[in-house]
Amino acid sequence: MFGLRMPLSLVADVDAWAESQPDKPSRSEAIRRLVEEALKAERAESK
Repeated sequence: MFGLRMPLSLVADVDAWAESQPDKPSRSEAIRRLVEEALKAERAESK
């Protein structure tokens, strides 16, 4: 577990994204998913 500081505008964007998901993930879960998606996309671009 670790702490993360983000500007309030980014927190709002994460919350809005989470709210748009069918299962309405928590903020923590939304951040995990977004990070995983970004890493997958980066790996795909590297190939």
